[in-house]
Amino acid sequence: MKLASKETCTGCNACAYICPKKCISFKNDETYDIAYPVIDETQCINCGKCQKVCPALNPLEGVTPLNAYAAWSFDSEERSTSASGGIATEIYKYALKNGWSIVGAAFCEDFKVHLELSNDWGAIKKFKNSKYVFSSMADVFYEIYQKLTFGGKVVVIALPCQIAAIRKIFHKNLDNLLLVDLVCHGIMPYVYLKQYISYMEKSFHKKVKKLTFRDPKGGTQNYFLSLYDQEGNCFYSSNKLKDSYQFAFHRMVAYRENCYHCYYANNKRISDITLGDYKGLGLCAPCIFSKEKVSCILVNTEKGKKYINELAENKSIVAENRPIEEPIKGDSQLRHPSLKSFSRRLWEKKYNGDFVKSTQYVFRISKYRKDLLWICHLPKRIFRKILRILHIKK
Repeated sequence: MKLASKETCTGCNACAYICPKKCISFKNDETYDIAYPVIDETQCINCGKCQKVCPALNPLEGVTPLNAYAAWSFDSEERSTSASGGIATEIYKYALKNGWSIVGAAFCEDFKVHLELSNDWGAIKKFKNSKYVFSSMADVFYEIYQKLTFGGKVVVIALPCQIAAIRKIFHKNLDNLLLVDLVCHGIMPYVYLKQYISYMEKSFHKKVKKLTFRDPKGGTQNYFLSLYDQEGNCFYSSNKLKDSYQFAFHRMVAYRENCYHCYYANNKRISDITLGDYKGLGLCAPCIFSKEKVSCILVNTEKGKKYINELAENKSIVAENRPIEEPIKGDSQLRHPSLKSFSRRLWEKKYNGDFVKSTQYVFRISKYRKDLLWICHLPKRIFRKILRILHIKK
């Protein structure tokens, strides 16, 4: 059997779950410490199930969204502590009220992130807010299977590649699944986060008890990565312009290789509903409300449309109809995958197993290069400004 290549494998774990002999495991490669599936050939019976279920080998065809909305929660507290408008939280709340189970990404032991299934209202807080690190699906497939087997309904909010895996596995049970994907730029391996936390603990002589990638205290729209100690005190907080981990994520420097070749980073969606920060708000039509803390909702199926309409009718959310092309123009991830930049290519050459050291080096060089380019282009900018002034005077 031949599994997905390193350029396309998302690490979704669907192949390992579906294997009847359980002979597929995930191991980190020696180049960038990224986990890929490995088959124990002595146990493999060549049934082909792993290849058939793989969303990288057999990608799903997406659909054009039916509607686009600028939206936010009616609950001001939920909105203030959410990554953008708090729509995911309201989707979870409505599901639990109607007896559905919910699936989302939660921090576990040692800051690993797993997708979990829950019927508990307390899980919403765990699932809330962005987690800029790889999230494992190893256990959630079986949990979803159990719920669906006994007639349960499940709302899943996850990354597009993860939604693709769930659709592949549970294609016969889609009527009882509401699938919500997040606009994704890419994801970084857990080992990088582990090294980063270890480095910060040594630097500050503190034990990290809590980590948040978009700390509400600094405004989630400002992307403050904050670290808290065992007493609940914040001992480090920095926005995406200064922190090395934030740099690696937001500048697309240290993603899994497949993220740069993502099949699902386009305007054809494979979920019922797509959520993201609303980038480009006002590009295609006037916007008379604040652009801050607003979610983008793309409704992709009639099932998704019905769910969003019910949220709006129940006064859980405000949903302002927008031109479908607006969020697509505003967010490059709805047009193409993340591109390999100068910083990424330099990082590939410099990475030697030490994420922090390699990233800090690239961070410094990238900043120097940016400053140098700014100086080089300064005369051109001055000349253009003079021309504009002269044109205005005429």
